[in-house]
Amino acid sequence: MPTSEADASGVTAAPRTAGRGRPPDPAKHAAILAAARRLFFSGSIQALNMEAVARASGVSKVTVYSHFGDLQGLIRAVVLLQRSEMTAALDDLPSGQHLLRQALIDLGCALMDFLSSDDYVALLRMLATLAGKETWLGTLVYRDGAEATRDRLAARLAEASARGDLRAHDSRMAAEQLLGMWQGIQTTGLLSGGCPRPDAEQLRRRVECGVDVLLRAYAPEGIDRKTDRSG
Repeated sequence: MPTSEADASGVTAAPRTAGRGRPPDPAKHAAILAAARRLFFSGSIQALNMEAVARASGVSKVTVYSHFGDLQGLIRAVVLLQRSEMTAALDDLPSGQHLLRQALIDLGCALMDFLSSDDYVALLRMLATLAGKETWLGTLVYRDGAEATRDRLAARLAEASARGDLRAHDSRMAAEQLLGMWQGIQTTGLLSGGCPRPDAEQLRRRVECGVDVLLRAYAPEGIDRKTDRSG
């Protein structure tokens, strides 16, 4: 399927090459993405189609196709953009225990702010209703969203281990464990309406606790994580 591409850091690439004629307009590209994001997180797949995106972004349907190829390419670009915004703290993860802790906390707060949002809950509810129908959509969101975020985090944890900031470990499993500690049972509560959305302070406390558990578990020999809470 034609899609917008992303570089190794997960950032959405420039607009597709238009072929003949003038190159794609970056302002129109951004407007289309913004409109598609609003419709994507509206909770209604019926609202998300190329014609609706064109209308909402003030461009022609032909322009939307020229930038993203098809609906799947457009949705993938939205997912990649959302992921890059949430995982920006991983782009240049610093070395050293103190700086590593703060960078992981920054990442966790950005992730949890989104993963507890009305947008995310609406998206999950929509995906659940479409699980047996539009299977490509759930696969795309899981692969380019959740899995790719875990793998980016795992790569950074592996780099930290190679530098000696963490002891050797299964970085992919560690990344998944950290993401799991951050979310806990919150998603179930939000989806069911069984719990209110946590405030920023509650989210940060959850994030910090998860980071400290991970850093204690994989601390290099000689580092006492029980008392080392600075940074």
